[in-house]
Amino acid sequence: MLPQPYTSMDTHRVTLGCFVLSALELLGVLDEVVSEKDRKDWIEWIYAQQRTGFVPATTANGKRTLPHPVEGIYGFAGGPFSGRPYFGEGEKAVAACEYNVYDSSHLTMTYVAIMTLVLLGDDLSRVDKESILQSMRRLQLPSGCFVPCVTDYQPDMRFVFCAAAVSHALNDWSGVDREAMLSYIRSCQGYDFGIAQCPHQESHGGSMFCAIAALGLLGGEALHDQKTILEQQQQQQQLGLDQAPLEAQLSRVGLLDKEATIKWALMRQTTGFQGRVNKPTDTCYSFWIGASLKTLGAFEHVDYDLNRGFLFETQHPAFGGFGKWVDTYPGKFLRVEHNVMHSYMGVAAMALMGEPGLQPLDPLLNISCRTRERLERETVFWKKE
Repeated sequence: MLPQPYTSMDTHRVTLGCFVLSALELLGVLDEVVSEKDRKDWIEWIYAQQRTGFVPATTANGKRTLPHPVEGIYGFAGGPFSGRPYFGEGEKAVAACEYNVYDSSHLTMTYVAIMTLVLLGDDLSRVDKESILQSMRRLQLPSGCFVPCVTDYQPDMRFVFCAAAVSHALNDWSGVDREAMLSYIRSCQGYDFGIAQCPHQESHGGSMFCAIAALGLLGGEALHDQKTILEQQQQQQQLGLDQAPLEAQLSRVGLLDKEATIKWALMRQTTGFQGRVNKPTDTCYSFWIGASLKTLGAFEHVDYDLNRGFLFETQHPAFGGFGKWVDTYPGKFLRVEHNVMHSYMGVAAMALMGEPGLQPLDPLLNISCRTRERLERETVFWKKE
């Protein structure tokens, strides 16, 4: 049973587990705290949440049927909230029941589950890659954005990031229209050059991270900006030099004005960081905006002392953890916002600043650098033949 403040999060238990395990990893104590048995149990439990594109072989009337594909959205669900049965079929764990639209996967849970499996040392050999890629094609909209699942039409930048992270983890981008993704990210940049969840909405630190991290994972020219291209084009024109087709160049980059986007992010620092203009300073934005600045190559402009001081003010002196705001430490009033997420984000923000005793953090995938190295070295989708 989840503690009372977390009962509303029953549908995304995988995320709660990820925050706890990732924090232990950054603290460098994961192997000490999690026994080998518990590690294996965690891995099996996560695979039990996988919704695959195949119904397993069964035996009926003395005849054995072969595994067969079914239509649906596949990946990982956030927990066993539906109460449906689970069985392992050989080396591939599958949900041994007919597809149900209300028990399908969720794009965010797929990202979280895969990262947690790698964190625990799994090689991802049981991940149903093809079904996940097929599902992501169905979840991407013509705008380039993604919805998380078939029962939740809520397209925004969060799921753009999740799709990019899953594609990178699987080492396969065939489930994503990359050009449409870039177009959507550009469309969410407003007059202030911050980045919103959707076009024409308010710029937000969380959506900035999702967009910038997605661009970093896309690689190539994605983190370049259109302003620089236009300035270079103008200079070449004045010098009478040959010019590459402008439209093609502009479509390959994800930012409108990189310098202005960096400025927007830096202006969010008060002591720690606020997520939007005129909002309170909040622990989690020390990570969301900090990681964005790290990816954009501007983290050196952050005032480390102010940021670190704010984070320690949100930490409870007796039992630790980080709260959302100063004087709202984890557990106070048993309010949901005082949760393991902010405790993890506090540790992650400290890791970004190179806090002694913490493992370095990868700002794109939001995992430790050594976990990303393990992903790209030891998992089946990255191993070289």
